[in-house]
Amino acid sequence: MSNIKEPVIKQALGESWEELAEIVKQHYDITPGESSKMTIRGVMDEVYHSKIAKLFLLPGRIFGALVPYKGTDIPTEVRNWTSENNHKAMFWYRTLDFPNKPPLIFASRMEHITDDEIIEYVRYGMGIRMGMSVDDGALIFKSKGYVWKIAGITIPIPTWFILGDAEIIEKEISKNEFYIDFNMIHPLFGRTFSYSGTFSIAEDK
Repeated sequence: MSNIKEPVIKQALGESWEELAEIVKQHYDITPGESSKMTIRGVMDEVYHSKIAKLFLLPGRIFGALVPYKGTDIPTEVRNWTSENNHKAMFWYRTLDFPNKPPLIFASRMEHITDDEIIEYVRYGMGIRMGMSVDDGALIFKSKGYVWKIAGITIPIPTWFILGDAEIIEKEISKNEFYIDFNMIHPLFGRTFSYSGTFSIAEDK
């Protein structure tokens, strides 16, 4: 893993970091090894999972992943931070407020691995490898498989074994707002999980 003191996404993108739209770059411009924070708030237009995805919701929640509810117009807050005590990770703490339900928390950490790859880990060492790129100012995450890091051993898990391939697109829609579109597509079962919404930066550094 890289020990360069730069934002995790900048480590993965290299020179392509400068091609990001400014609002997207600002969202990720916090650096492991420094005490920084970033809060974004917005509304999820839709949070969706298919019938086949229901099979993965309980084990997913055990690992602290996935969102077990469906809905539209869901108020959402995402807190990102980095710490002086951790020189590798960018941390995520997502809160989704579904009607008539307690706040749903989805926490993770993101680390640069090598070249254009990052891994986003949830509980118990479960993670997803993603390749990073930039397309017309938008940040693109594309899955390259899952991993389970346990007892010092990293076990690869193919995407088709769980919910399929994941893609996240984060793009500018104005100088103060950006749009996030996340989809998981299984080669046999089609779209299994997705969410999308518009966000703005509420607090940084």
